[in-house]
Amino acid sequence: MAEIKPFRGVRFTQKAGDMDDLLCPPYDIINEQQRRGYLSKNPNNIVKIELPVEEEGVSDRYEAAAATLDGWMKDGILERDPKPALYIYEEEYTTPEGVVKSVRGIISLVRIEEFEKGVIMPHEFTLSKPKADRLNLIQATHANISTIYSLYTDSGRRTESKLEILTGRKPDVQAVEGDCTHRLWVIDDEVDVAALCRDFTGRNLYIADGHHRYETSLKYRDMCREAGAPEGAPCDYVMMMLVSMDEDQFTLFPTHRLIKGAEGFDVEEYLGRIRENFHVKEYHGINQIKPTLGEYYETGRKVTAWYVGNDTWYLLWLRSGSTAMEEIMPDSSKALRNLDISILHRLIIDRVMHCNNEDCVNYTRSFTEAIAAVNEGRYQCCFILNPTRIQDIKDIVDADEKMPQKSTYFYPKPTTGLVMNVYED
Repeated sequence: MAEIKPFRGVRFTQKAGDMDDLLCPPYDIINEQQRRGYLSKNPNNIVKIELPVEEEGVSDRYEAAAATLDGWMKDGILERDPKPALYIYEEEYTTPEGVVKSVRGIISLVRIEEFEKGVIMPHEFTLSKPKADRLNLIQATHANISTIYSLYTDSGRRTESKLEILTGRKPDVQAVEGDCTHRLWVIDDEVDVAALCRDFTGRNLYIADGHHRYETSLKYRDMCREAGAPEGAPCDYVMMMLVSMDEDQFTLFPTHRLIKGAEGFDVEEYLGRIRENFHVKEYHGINQIKPTLGEYYETGRKVTAWYVGNDTWYLLWLRSGSTAMEEIMPDSSKALRNLDISILHRLIIDRVMHCNNEDCVNYTRSFTEAIAAVNEGRYQCCFILNPTRIQDIKDIVDADEKMPQKSTYFYPKPTTGLVMNVYED
């Protein structure tokens, strides 16, 4: 099934500076202010390649990224490891509830497979603009700068027990970025590498984060094949972090919806149509919203909080007798129909607001940012959600279905800059 293999990763050298100042999150959660902040700490910060901008003498930002990568390799700021390796990566973090947890997985190359083969499986739909952006970057750099994040089942802890032994020594790299400590162990012993690779025989992989990058890699592989690349060429593989879904390691945050450009935006008119399928309870102020959402989440009920500005909130939950989701999605699984984010998109965002294009909906995981965006007039309203459960994701993927885009936010996301996959000739 899933085929993983070691690779000669490219990593920063001591010449680059303090590792704490060289890392950044994946491209899709960095704003311009943050990008400048990373570079102010160290001009060698990986954000210069991960989220490039036009530079003096280089009008194309992707060409600028490629020039930076090439220059850093020549100058010894980046260096390729001498032996193929797997990289055990651990992120230690504190949850919002104050609990210290750690996510541990393997960074490897994974053979790219079409979704239809059922080896590597997505759980979300994707958007065209991010895919175009990442395709331009991979075409220019011939590299995976940030890693895709995937899950696998390891109910007998066969792989996890190996990782516990292999991480019993001091890490090869340790860095602190924000509230997260990152550790990396380079595993280049051939026996250890072979044992870990064998573990994945017969396993499926579930993409947790990086759907756009994976679909981009599929397209890039096909482009390479059309250009004459042989079977087994570097473009047949993509860098992934593989994490057991059987360990209680990660935290799932919701991704809230911000609405702009809804034609004829009218709260009262919308409420009239929403009440056809939903119970509606009005609140003023935010003090009750978070705990109320939490209470519903703990009891398994599906609920959304709709904020329309002026401290006005509406708690929305589907009427028990409503058959609207069955009528709209008759061929979908019960797991997908009952997902709160499916209910929100299909019955409210699509049907009531007619917001069914990429420019009408934006996303944030920050409760505070969502409210501020509405209060400042940048968006018409926002929808606050509860996090999706891991079991819901697995049920939907196993049913060969996809959730709406940006349905999940796995925290913490793998950092960018610890190791990169720069294609070898």
